[in-house]
Amino acid sequence: MSNQLCPLIFNQPRFGLFPSVLRLVQIFVACLLVLAYSANVATAALLPPDLKITTRTNALDTNAFANGLSFDEANSDAAIGNATHTGSMVQTIGGTSTTTSVDNITISSGVNPLEGMLTDIGDGWEIHSNVSGNYAGSNAETPENFYDLFFGLENLSATDSIQVTITLDFDNHVNSSGADAFAASEIILYDGPSIASNELFFSDIESDTVVGNRFNSGNRTGDFGGPLDDTGIFQHVVTLNPGDILDFHIFHLIEGGAFAAGSSYSASLDALISFDATNNTTPPTPISEPAILFLISIGLVGFMFRRRIKN
Repeated sequence: MSNQLCPLIFNQPRFGLFPSVLRLVQIFVACLLVLAYSANVATAALLPPDLKITTRTNALDTNAFANGLSFDEANSDAAIGNATHTGSMVQTIGGTSTTTSVDNITISSGVNPLEGMLTDIGDGWEIHSNVSGNYAGSNAETPENFYDLFFGLENLSATDSIQVTITLDFDNHVNSSGADAFAASEIILYDGPSIASNELFFSDIESDTVVGNRFNSGNRTGDFGGPLDDTGIFQHVVTLNPGDILDFHIFHLIEGGAFAAGSSYSASLDALISFDATNNTTPPTPISEPAILFLISIGLVGFMFRRRIKN
């Protein structure tokens, strides 16, 4: 701003205090800009400190296949003939991911199970699995392969409730072709630690060239073979009252087979389980930005006239 543009401010002696005021305004504006910038810088948001989200040890459940996030090596079956099974499991805590890889029914790298307690919003677990095969002079089969995730939500607060959103982002695909082939993949979220608990969500699809296809039910669709896809996002919201502990189980089964010349199959699942949470307490009402600026303006005007009286 030049003297020519603002002669009333800079050229009249009785307003000689304005340069000092303008410097103060500049300082206040700079501080506000710094605060606004800091508020908008992307930082990792922590889960509420009283919320505990952790993998569970499920020793009391006789129907349980494993603990934590795991591939069930003991109950899964090896591929037969010209067939393959590969998979991976990923655990993310505080933005750092740990991966375990599966080849057929063997853990090829990493640990099994993956266990830990989540710390940040967006932390979670992933399951990825793929099976395929084709008849090559003999049957090709990837028998049942099992993945499990047991996790618990716990509210450690003695006074506050916490609302938790469980998000399951899934891509489920199956395909079969030829005279005799099938492929099936399912993922289920239970509201308890065992497969005897209530189902909150399931994606259960099967492509079968002999008995017909299924899509999320026991009923056949009337189609035989070909690709089926089930993709989406499922969210389950729970409120944990002080001291509440809730357990959940995610179960995944994938399989397929080809039993006649020219037959083939494939199936895959990609699933991400993540969390968001908020305390159900009423925060103090914040002062709006216009109100803050108004208060600063009043302070500056008061300071200006105080200086004028002294002069």
